[in-house]
Amino acid sequence: MKSARRLWIVAAAAVLSAACIAVVVLIVAGRIPLGAESIEVASSATAAADTSRYAGINTSEVRAELEAAGLADVPENILATLSTLEKIDDYPIYTMRYFGPYIRASELQPEIDPDEAALKATDWACSLIAALGDPSRPMFGRSFDWEYSPILVLTLEPEEGHRSIMSIDVAYLVDPADIDRLDECEAEDLLGLLSAPFLTFDGMNEHGVAIGMAAVEHASGYSSDPEKRDIGDMQLMREILEAAGTVDEAIAFLEGINPTSQGGPSMHYLIADRTPSAALIEYHDGEMAVFRSSAEAPWQHGTNFRVVLTEGHPAGNCWRYDLIDATLREEEGALTVSEMLDLLADVSVAHTRWSIVYDLTALEMQLVIERAWDDVHTFSLDGGSGE
Repeated sequence: MKSARRLWIVAAAAVLSAACIAVVVLIVAGRIPLGAESIEVASSATAAADTSRYAGINTSEVRAELEAAGLADVPENILATLSTLEKIDDYPIYTMRYFGPYIRASELQPEIDPDEAALKATDWACSLIAALGDPSRPMFGRSFDWEYSPILVLTLEPEEGHRSIMSIDVAYLVDPADIDRLDECEAEDLLGLLSAPFLTFDGMNEHGVAIGMAAVEHASGYSSDPEKRDIGDMQLMREILEAAGTVDEAIAFLEGINPTSQGGPSMHYLIADRTPSAALIEYHDGEMAVFRSSAEAPWQHGTNFRVVLTEGHPAGNCWRYDLIDATLREEEGALTVSEMLDLLADVSVAHTRWSIVYDLTALEMQLVIERAWDDVHTFSLDGGSGE
């Protein structure tokens, strides 16, 4: 792993740990099928403050390890969260249930001070796709194309807000030497995982709202209104999933905040819901630009360039964008899960690390690692519409 290139996120995580890293309630209801196997998880029917949510979790081992490391009186919800970490694939893929209430991670571990490092957006090749042509089964697809990226599938339920499931590159959170053996590590070495909700890469909530990001090559044009709250440009995706039940609500949320860089490249975002609706969100010269789907064109997509800079002519800027556009037009925006996976395969590259399809109606996440298209991991975010 070229770990030096990840330090922009590690640095951001350190700042967040010192400033505002917290624990959120993480829970998936029902079963998460993984091929022939499945993982039993608890119901989320109980209130956020109800400790019975994790009363059945054996926290004794984690408690003993933290106490041995000099960390006494760690809250029970933190012990329960770290106790739920599981390794489900040797890539590796990890899962974890994340319980609240929020606390500062810096209260549990020393602050890290990594060297600064730059990340070139030209090294990214992510694709974002919203296919809404079948209003009964809208789909959201994304590929994450980067260096080796072990994944944490994080399901969470905040004290206030909507439950969600998301993907996070766990290499930004823990010691690289521990990547393949987190399930065997001492609890003290897992404390970096508490920063995960502040480093969202993509996700879907219980209302069928999905969001993903892609890096863009130009300098940040984020808004900077002193009357608005500042939120990190990766953290804001998790906050949108907590706050928004529709694309319109997500846009309203973004209109009330200033995205701020967490140390990496500038980003744009694709958001979709099951109404169905989708919008590509970009920033330029301090202004937010919104490119929406329509009844005539029930789809939206983005790769690694800003559409707002193309003066209405995005074609020809990226072969992946053009191929996605042609496919969506040919299919009138209607893609099944398998067809979305096929499209993600068509736009994949040598360094595609994971590809995800969010089924916004079934509330399922289909995950493929490193273009192994015949090996699909399925995760369910149960709980219906949340209405």
